[in-house]
Amino acid sequence: MKDIQRTYVSRERKTSFLGRHFSKLKTFVITAAVGLVAGTQIYDPNKRVIEAMAGGFLVMILWKFSTLAALWALLIMYPFPFSISWGTSNEIFMMIIVMVVLVRVTTGVFRVTLDPKIRLPLILIVVSYLISFKNVPPGIMILAFVNTFNFLSAAAFMILIINFVDDEEKLRKTLNILMVSVALFIAFTILEMLFPGRVLIPNWLYTAHKAKLVMKGIRMGGPFHDFELAAEFFTLNAFLIFFMFIRSRRMLYRALFGILLLVDLFMMFTTITRGAIFSLFVGIVYLMFLSRKELNIVRITYIVGALAVILVVMETVVANYTISGSLYERVVATTFEMGLVPANRVGTWFPAIERGMENPLFGHGAGWDFRSGFTTDFWPHCLYLFYFNITGFFGLGAFLFLIGRIIKSTLSGARASLATSSFPEALMKIMHVMVIIFLFDQIKIEYLRNNKYSYFIWFMFGLIIATHNIIIKQRSEREKASPA
Repeated sequence: MKDIQRTYVSRERKTSFLGRHFSKLKTFVITAAVGLVAGTQIYDPNKRVIEAMAGGFLVMILWKFSTLAALWALLIMYPFPFSISWGTSNEIFMMIIVMVVLVRVTTGVFRVTLDPKIRLPLILIVVSYLISFKNVPPGIMILAFVNTFNFLSAAAFMILIINFVDDEEKLRKTLNILMVSVALFIAFTILEMLFPGRVLIPNWLYTAHKAKLVMKGIRMGGPFHDFELAAEFFTLNAFLIFFMFIRSRRMLYRALFGILLLVDLFMMFTTITRGAIFSLFVGIVYLMFLSRKELNIVRITYIVGALAVILVVMETVVANYTISGSLYERVVATTFEMGLVPANRVGTWFPAIERGMENPLFGHGAGWDFRSGFTTDFWPHCLYLFYFNITGFFGLGAFLFLIGRIIKSTLSGARASLATSSFPEALMKIMHVMVIIFLFDQIKIEYLRNNKYSYFIWFMFGLIIATHNIIIKQRSEREKASPA
């Protein structure tokens, strides 16, 4: 009996020994293979190989970690998608995530719900897209499908963010991941400013603007390759970065977020976009109004003085020492016609109204050729006219219905203190301001014209609803914990 036990123990030790060494060998082989492929791609990038690596990375995260981790990965990757036959990798990655989530839902691992606050308006928006297909010309039917699929993917991103960001810890981590994404966006735009026309990965990552003998007055578009939407992106995220700066307790993090905020504002100037600076001022004034109980004349003086110095210095540096131009000159040169209509919007707003009135109820469909918006069939340069054109009054009304629900959700933190209130409530105050800025700025541009930027907007909507739910949950827990 003892011999049998010794033999069993010996075999067990031998198996354990072999298992450990096999595990180490497997780790070594995988690490070496990944290192070899990564090194090769750094030296001589191949678009298809990198696409396969990105897809494999996302699938590995899905199966090895969690759905939320995959959403975080997409949050970092969405500004830098690679093109496929129709659409981008963002839609494919989102479809993979949704399919895995559906499999896990059917097996009872977890459940996904459509939040009651956005359920009805979102369904109405989807219906408006579907109905509008009856007015899509046959020649651009495929484009209408692609644009609709992009919308559905971005909306699915929002729904999953609402479902999986369900406590304060996950909310904090999501904000940190967003800061990484913003930093990468800024880094790419800096690269565009320093090396215009540089191809990083053929047919994938490249900086816009071909190099010329004289480079001046170049507007930075970042990974979106759209200077107006990049400007709005910088403006909106300036408030989130400021929030992270205020809430940081460690000096190192506060210094990093302070630097990131200054660089973000600097890059906003390089877009030379008037709407962004107007929106920034609207947001600052509104935030100060909401925080008026925490401010006094001394603090207001410090804020206004520091902001004035920062803006003057940035305008001077951008206008004189970069390939960009003067934002101040563009603001001063602004003229208006027919009341408050900017001169450069007369040729887009009024034709868009006329075109929309051809099919006022359900629109012309989502087949608008986004790629030719600067040459033929000009974009309306107004989000509300854009919805009116593609989905008619029905779709525009559904979107405004959704916006109304979102604004109502942000009111749960509108009176919070940025410094002393709970993290979700203080964040909600900032996002309330961001929504107001977004609605104001979208009067003269439209996020729908860019299939990358759409993901950020719907992520923002999802984060607002998720934060609202966390606030309600925390308040309920505090009420239960308090003595009767």
